[in-house]
Amino acid sequence: MLSILIPVYNYDVNGLVNELHRQVSNESIDFEIICLDDKSDTSFIEANKSIESLSDTRLTLATTNKGIAGTRQDLVNLAKYDWVLLVDADTKPKSKDYIKDYLDYVNTGHEAIFGGFAYNEEPPEAEKLLRWKYGRKYEAISAAERNSKPFKVTIAANLLIKKHIYKNLHLDQPGNYYGMDLLFGPKLQANITKVLHIDNQVFHLGLESSESYLKKTEKAVETLWNLHSSNQLEQHQNTLLSTFLKVKKYGLRKLLSTTFKVLKNSITRNLTGKNPSTTLFQFYKLMYLCQLSKVYKD
Repeated sequence: MLSILIPVYNYDVNGLVNELHRQVSNESIDFEIICLDDKSDTSFIEANKSIESLSDTRLTLATTNKGIAGTRQDLVNLAKYDWVLLVDADTKPKSKDYIKDYLDYVNTGHEAIFGGFAYNEEPPEAEKLLRWKYGRKYEAISAAERNSKPFKVTIAANLLIKKHIYKNLHLDQPGNYYGMDLLFGPKLQANITKVLHIDNQVFHLGLESSESYLKKTEKAVETLWNLHSSNQLEQHQNTLLSTFLKVKKYGLRKLLSTTFKVLKNSITRNLTGKNPSTTLFQFYKLMYLCQLSKVYKD
């Protein structure tokens, strides 16, 4: 009835898998838990092998590194049940009834159900503050707000979805690029998927350093530009892209691109410092997108 699918890369999933197994075992349903390791270091693979002592649970090893989009697609292809629950390795269910709360919605006519994200109230160490502050402001959003624009905040790290729906989206086709979740909402929208957002969050635990997150963000902005310039985002609810298109319309791209070159170092010091500004971070992304658009002419 339910396939729980966990993409793994250099993360110990024992705690997560044990909790999910405990919860789903209490529901008296047919289930499986599959962890697909995307070429992790040997130490993590060895540590995670212990999950196979749990019933209906297995660890599968990829032969090549495919990235998160490819790993999720492979997991869905391996699943044997009609409903699949995608959960990222670096998360923890907020509720002890996490599985039950999802199962309450399987017969409501919806095809994709997003549970949402949460972040611990206690701030992390200073070098990880940017990811924490951004997540709390832009990802830890109530179901009511997410349902107002159902295809905008579509985080696949905590998602219950019909297997055939996810398989047919082919989210791995563009390749192994960071930020491919950007394509998820538009594809669901284009396929007229019946989407529902609920308050069934997981805590995001795997916070990277601000420096690392800033580099990943630049990769995600590059992915956004590539998807836009190849006309793969004609339908979207992406705030950054919408703002960029307004900037382009009013002829401000050159100004923001030049501003980025001048201010990049000082903004970077703020974003990687002890009090990063999420507003400045949003401006950084917009200016970087403008720079890309000037370098790679559209």
